[in-house]
Amino acid sequence: MNAPTFIHARQALIDAAQQRIELTNQVREQKRKIVDLEREVQQQAAAAERARQALADARNEIEALRAQVPDDATRRAYDGLVEVLTEPSQGELRLAA
Repeated sequence: MNAPTFIHARQALIDAAQQRIELTNQVREQKRKIVDLEREVQQQAAAAERARQALADARNEIEALRAQVPDDATRRAYDGLVEVLTEPSQGELRLAA
């Protein structure tokens, strides 16, 4: 073996080591990005779960409130009662609604 061969081999080793360092840095950067994305996915999943729970709570509240809303017959009866009670009386005692 002669000097140019050794010089060429040495340069090839230096280039390979430099490439290895660059690839290692790229892998570390990709790992960091993956960790960040995993964290973001977990945050989005937690937010989605909170939104689902809030929606379920809202649906339950709406159903509970629907039971409290008077139906048409009740409204008509109330309106009729108000009308009767607010009409001018003809000798009878009437109450103002």
